[in-house]
Amino acid sequence: MDLNEQLTDRQRVQLTQLSYTEMPVGTATQVGVVIRDVHAPDGMRCFVIAHNQEMTLLFKGSYGLKKGSPETWRNEWLKTNLPILEAMLTNQRRIPSQLKTAAILLQDLLRKYRGYNFYLYGHSLGAINAQYALVKVKRLTQLRHAYLYEGPNIWNLLTPEEQRRARKLWQRVDIYEDIYDPVTLGITDSHRMIGRLQYVDSPELASKIDQHMWGGYRFDQQGRLKTKEIDERFLQESQRQRKFLATANELSQLPATFPEKIPHNWEQLINRDLIIQIKRKVLSNHDFGSRQNFTSTSNSEERSRNHRL
Repeated sequence: MDLNEQLTDRQRVQLTQLSYTEMPVGTATQVGVVIRDVHAPDGMRCFVIAHNQEMTLLFKGSYGLKKGSPETWRNEWLKTNLPILEAMLTNQRRIPSQLKTAAILLQDLLRKYRGYNFYLYGHSLGAINAQYALVKVKRLTQLRHAYLYEGPNIWNLLTPEEQRRARKLWQRVDIYEDIYDPVTLGITDSHRMIGRLQYVDSPELASKIDQHMWGGYRFDQQGRLKTKEIDERFLQESQRQRKFLATANELSQLPATFPEKIPHNWEQLINRDLIIQIKRKVLSNHDFGSRQNFTSTSNSEERSRNHRL
């Protein structure tokens, strides 16, 4: 049995947390030894871990504004996180470079290590990169399983062909979502996801950063994560997100308010006006009132929420 299949839910979370650390080549983990520390020019980070015929990929999430450097701010936020948010809000398919780089990496490794079983892990931005990498794989025989935590659902950014591939991945991918986490945008339908929804049975925490960083995850004595069936709270949240995305898309089509063509030079313009105006518009809809993470517009709260995507 592969080492990955012997892990408990708690151990898988702990393994994914290693993606935020620095692990030089040769570092030993519970699933093997690091053989590559991938740091692409566009900021995509991934640790490749090998053990016998078993390959594990840990896709790194994004550093926060406090811990990140100007380079991580540019690569992770201006070039990746904000464009993904904008694409989701405006219903326009734009795939940032990091996602494409992650897909190329996975395909190259699958070709190089034929016959190996592959396991993928990712949190936040790492989960986004892993989602896109998975739907670009045409032959699924080597993909054993993926465990993805607290990332936005990128289903609507996929082509029809990619969505067809995603449906074939359903049994091989677990998507863990805490509905109190402000980053898990796009969870509007459990069947329109790149994998199976694992609805985390979590309390709402005072800190949204802690909520995002697995703070609401609870485990039993055997290390099993406490999850639950879809309930009324989840359905209400899904309805709010559908309304939010629909409102955002409508606003993005208003020529008097928004540019006809959204510029790609995020390093200079960022296009934050679009997102700010959408949030202000949503503030007038009381249906969103209980969802503070969607309606907050103060600079201090924005900085806190952007600590890590």
